[in-house]
This record gives sequence, C-alpha cells and structure tokens, in this order.
Amino acid sequence: MELRATSQRIVLSVLALVLVTTISYDHTLNAGFIWDDDDHLTQNRAVAAPDGLRQIWSSLSISRYYPLTLTTFWVERHLWGLEPLPYHAVNVALHTLNTVLLYLLLRKLKVRGAWVAAALWGVHPINVESVAWVTELKNTQSGIFFLSCLLCYLHYDERREQWWWLAAATALFAAALLSKPSTVFLPAALLVYVWWRRGRWQRDELFCILPFAVMACLMSLLAVLEQQLLVQREHTADWSLSFADRLVVAGRVLWFYAGKLLWPWNLSFVYPRWQIDASTVTAWLPWLALLVIAVACWLLRRHPWTKAFAFGAGWYVLALSPVLGFANIYYFRYSFVADHFAYLAGMAFIPLVVAGFASVVKHRPTQIFMSVIVIVAFHMLTSHHSEVFHDNEALWLDTLRKNPASALAHNNLGNLYEHRDQLPLALEHLQEAARLTPGYAETHNNLGVVLARLDRVDDAVIQFRDALRLRPNFPDASTNLLHALAVQAQRSIPSSTSTHDNLAPRSTE
Repeated sequence: MELRATSQRIVLSVLALVLVTTISYDHTLNAGFIWDDDDHLTQNRAVAAPDGLRQIWSSLSISRYYPLTLTTFWVERHLWGLEPLPYHAVNVALHTLNTVLLYLLLRKLKVRGAWVAAALWGVHPINVESVAWVTELKNTQSGIFFLSCLLCYLHYDERREQWWWLAAATALFAAALLSKPSTVFLPAALLVYVWWRRGRWQRDELFCILPFAVMACLMSLLAVLEQQLLVQREHTADWSLSFADRLVVAGRVLWFYAGKLLWPWNLSFVYPRWQIDASTVTAWLPWLALLVIAVACWLLRRHPWTKAFAFGAGWYVLALSPVLGFANIYYFRYSFVADHFAYLAGMAFIPLVVAGFASVVKHRPTQIFMSVIVIVAFHMLTSHHSEVFHDNEALWLDTLRKNPASALAHNNLGNLYEHRDQLPLALEHLQEAARLTPGYAETHNNLGVVLARLDRVDDAVIQFRDALRLRPNFPDASTNLLHALAVQAQRSIPSSTSTHDNLAPRSTE
C-alpha cells in the first residue's frame, strides 16, 4: 500500500513538473530561426541532402562535430521541412523531459527539496537560450542522454550483478558526447559521486568508470582540434591569453554563472567580453573567495553537510570545466560567458542552493511559500525573456540594449537591414561594428557589400581589401573585390555604361 502511494506521488510530481515547465516556454513556440540556425539547419546542405547522414558522421566540416544532434536535425528536416514550430516544440519537450529526469535523479540521490530544485531549474530564465534557440538542441538532447546515463549508472551502483545497467550507461554516455562534447566531464563527476557515497575509490569502481574516461578523452581531443582549426582560421588576438589570464577568466566564470543562477536579471544573448589583466590584485579576488570557501569546508569537514556541499559544488565546477577558458573556444571571440554554457551546471548548483535552504529553514510552511514565490517569479522572467528570441531583429536589438558594444550584434543587424534593403541603417550598424572590432574580416566584407550597393564602390574596394588582408583565404571577399574592381574599371572608360545593377556582392555573418 505504501509503495502504491509513493508511486502515485511520483506520478503527480512528474505531471506537475511537465505542466509548470511547458507553460513557461509557450512563447518560444511562436519564434523563428535565429543567428547560426542557418549553419546548423536551414542552410546546411548535409542536413537537407537525402544522403546527408554520411557527410554528417564522416566530416568535421559540417557545422561542427555534433553528429547525433545533426542527425536529429536531418530527420526533422525531412519530416516537416523548415517550419519553425515543430523544432521549437521538440526543444521544449526535451527540456521538459530533462526536468523530469533531473527530479528522478535528485530523488534517487536523496537530495532535499528534489521537486522544488527540478522545478526551479526547469523554469529558470538562464535556460531560455538553450530552449528557444533551435541550434541548442545540442543542450536539450545531450541532457537527455547525460541524465539517463547517470540514472543507469546509479542503478548499476546499487545492484552490481546487473551489468546491463552499466552497458546502458556507457551507450548513453556515447550518445551524449555525440550530441554535444561538453558532457565530457561525466567520468570525473562519477568519481566525485563515488567519493561522496563511500569516501574512497575501489579498484573495481575505477575499472567501471574507465570506459567513460576513455570516451571522454577521445572526444575532448577531437573537440580541441576542431576548435583549434576554427581559431586558426581567424587571424586575431582574441585567443592570445597567458595562463595567468586564463586562470583569471576561470575564476570570474565560476562566480558569473553562480550570480546569474541566483539572480537571473539582465540576461543577454551576448555579454560584454571582459578585459583581462592578471597583473592587478582585484583580478584574483574570485579565486580568493573560492579559497576561503575551500578552507572553511576543510575546517568543518566533520560536519555532515560539508561533504554534501563539496559534492554539489564539485559537480558545478566540473560541469563548467569545458568552458572555463583553459581551452580556446570559438565563441570566446565574442564573450567568455553565455547562458547556454550553464545548462548542465545549473543542474548541480540549483539543487545545492535548495538543499542548503531546506537545511537552514526547517519551517515547512515557510519552505513551501518561498518555493512558490521563486517558481512563479522565474516563470514570469522566463516567459518574458523568451520573447527576445522571436526573431533576429528582436534578439540583436535586445543584445544592444544590454551590451551596446557588441560588434556581433551590430554586424548581424547590419546584415539583416542590408537584406531588407534598409541600407542607411545597415551602414550605421556595420560602421559601428568595424569601429569596435577593426580586426574582423567578416565585418569589413559586409561593410563593403553595403557601400557597393550605395554606389560607393571605391570605399567598398577598400573594405574588401581590408577583409582579405585580415583573412587572405576569404572566398566571399575575393569574389566581392573582383566585382567591385570590374565596376571601377568600367567606370574609368568614358564610353562604358554603368554595371552597378550587375554588382551582386555576397555578405556573410
């Protein structure tokens, strides 16, 4: 009878989570495609091609190596074409399932306030970027495999004779890696789990985790090589950071996401890129604060909550380890932080805070009241923030409101207005982008396109040449320069007629 009542409570809890999560993301269903959805989906030839799966699984040049995610896009593309609604519906459904799996995982780990923690993570505004952005199927899909892998491993850990749970966990981890490589931290997280559970590591446990570690190392190597190729393509100083600089970045990143998870206000698609100076004392304050916390945990290590805190905090740090700045990531040319980087980290941080609150505030009515208030507040913020992702114009205008110095936003708004034939607006944004980041070849090429269309061909030639100086192997800029030079040559012949109408340079984002 008691088992039946427990099962009913779990079912009701799951249904409540599904309801709370889905209604928070209803605005995303009306959204379109944004930013690099073209690279991953709408203009990806492999995703559109009938035989595209072969290219997706065998080539590193198809948008990045996320073969399982791109396979999902391939299936979706052949099911419903380029209608945005189904893609957004799939993302919402996967995120909702992740919320349910997180609840089951926390419940299995006997974390206090498991349902509240899962609900807060499910409706947290920082996850809007992962749910409303079609490209971030990488997060929602990999999350399914990641959480399912953990649940299978916990089943195996309880019943060692049932080896098929370990086999299932291994296969699910492979699927998570092939959906998004940032799940590589899982083997280290399993080691932290074993330490938290038993206080030591045994040889058979290390042997069980070894296959996970091998897969993680191989995928890490592949991801580093892939990112390095992307970085080398850009001849800029964006990645020329010393090891001390990278340590400073890592310290700031850890506190940045903790702050956004606690107080999700003023979320932005592109945050300002920090100016790093490791020679100043203030640059090391984040690490000083972390050191104080570590020392306090060591001094209070006999208290039962200390080990639980170390377990949750350790998972949080490990989840962020791929994006702490020690390895070059292409996105770092725009910012060192992004909301979608915190998708898995929030699964550890929010339960840690909720469990800590439940331990301090033991009055049950107060716990319920505060939980309802925060869940409702997060729901409202999430619903409002989802509107930002409705289309490219809304996205980039919101980015500039919060980060006026975002060259990426200016560049992409310039491209958008150029496609709409709003050339004065396009020129304004592209000139500002070029001023903010004079070393970006794409910006000079795009500015040249607008100048050519405004019949300022001499100025356009200068911009195309600047683009090629910055990136000699830039086909779009080469083509555009040839067109512009041809127009210049024809205009230098008095009897020739204008070929301005034939000048059709291409722009890139």
